[in-house]
Amino acid sequence: MTDIAEAIILPHLLDACRVAAPSVSFRTTQLDVEKTLPALRSGDVDLAIGYLPSLRSGVKQQLLFEADYVVISREDHPIIRQSGKLTRAAFLACGHALAEATGTGHVVVERTLKRCGLGNSIGTRVPHFLALPMIVAASDLLATVPRPLARLLIDTVPIAIHQHPIRFSNLPIRLFWHERFDADLGLRWLRHTLRQALHRAEALRPERRV
Repeated sequence: MTDIAEAIILPHLLDACRVAAPSVSFRTTQLDVEKTLPALRSGDVDLAIGYLPSLRSGVKQQLLFEADYVVISREDHPIIRQSGKLTRAAFLACGHALAEATGTGHVVVERTLKRCGLGNSIGTRVPHFLALPMIVAASDLLATVPRPLARLLIDTVPIAIHQHPIRFSNLPIRLFWHERFDADLGLRWLRHTLRQALHRAEALRPERRV
C-alpha cells in the first residue's frame, strides 16, 4: 500500500483487529507494479491495496471505495482570495507541488498537469503524497491530492480544500490478492475484516453536496 493507504486505511484495520485478533501483526511495503504480482503469486505479500489499474493478470480484486482528486492550498491563499474561489485561471497561475507516486496509477496527475501547460509551474516534487499538505500550508503552492487525504488532515494542517477545476476520473481504490490464495481461510478473514473496517471510516464516505 502507498503512504496514503497507510494513513487512511491501516489505522482502521488495526482498530478492528485490536479486539478481534490482538495477536495479528502487519507489515506494509511499497512495491513497483511489476514487482507486486510476483510478490502476490509467491505469497510474500498477502494483499495489495491501491489505485493499480495495470494489475490484472492472475489476481482477484474488489473495489473498496472510490475517491476524487481535489486541490489543496494554504488557508488565505492570495491568488484564490482575490478570485473568491479556485477558478481554472487561478489554478493555472499558481505554482504546484507534485507527488510522483512512482509505480501507481497516480501518474495521471502529472500527465494531466503537463497537458494543461503546467510542466514549468511545478515548484517541488516529492515521492509520496503525505508530505504535500505540510508543503502547501507553508507556501503558495497548490497540490492535487485524493480527497480522503485532504479530509484526513484538514483539522491538523492549516489547509483549504477546493473542487478541482480540471476534470479527473474518479479513483477506484481496490483490494488485490492472487487467485492461488483465494480460498485461504486466514486471508478470507482478513479481506472481510478490512472491508468491514472501512465501512466505518469517516474520511472515505462520499462528500455531501450542498
